[in-house]
Amino acid sequence: MTKSPSRPTVIPYITAREGENGERASKLGVRWNSQGLCYVDERPVDRDERGVLWARLTQSLRDGMPWGKPRWRQVHPSRQRETMMYLKCQVCAQPASRTDQGYLFLHTRPAPGTVERGWPEKSLTAHPPLCLEHAVVASRQCAHLTDAGYVALRAKRPRLYGVFGTAYTTDALGRATPLPATREPLPYGHPFAHWYLASQMVRQLHDVCVVDLETELAVAEDIKSHGPLFEEPSGQ
Repeated sequence: MTKSPSRPTVIPYITAREGENGERASKLGVRWNSQGLCYVDERPVDRDERGVLWARLTQSLRDGMPWGKPRWRQVHPSRQRETMMYLKCQVCAQPASRTDQGYLFLHTRPAPGTVERGWPEKSLTAHPPLCLEHAVVASRQCAHLTDAGYVALRAKRPRLYGVFGTAYTTDALGRATPLPATREPLPYGHPFAHWYLASQMVRQLHDVCVVDLETELAVAEDIKSHGPLFEEPSGQ
């Protein structure tokens, strides 16, 4: 595998940028009936299609695309949600690669003995899919993939599963206060979902197969260079 360069040359669409700021804690409140979190100036876009509240982060956009110095370790909640919800490439925000084997995802190669029997079937991911071109770029430049190695997967049914984020409760004064962080995503439909502030959407991959990324790229480039195998008949 190609060694990762010291500085990536492509910045993913979902990467947060300097100058994109989070919401003030004072804007986060509790619903009047104490039945969950809300923003004091809440808008419909603040909740996803399953009714979960999402963390706010401003966006620095130019011609519809993010710009500015990347904050590599931080994912932008709204852009991650957008690409995961609509199965767009996490790098360019265009439609992700899809073949008869399914949508294309990259997963860090698991250490031996750390996954359940049957993996990668029903595996969970917070990493949105990719187009083929940027999957290859990510496999060569993304530090967490180059350091541990990666597995390329195609999933016919990448189902919405839940969210990563922060769980809240109320303090003695009835104010929203965060609970200790956990490493597990919260499934949609969980009874505690109305006390959750989401930051990343999670899908569960079904009907999964492992594919060879370099082979897929070579086939795609060969088809592109030679054109279709059969010419469409010309009009009479």
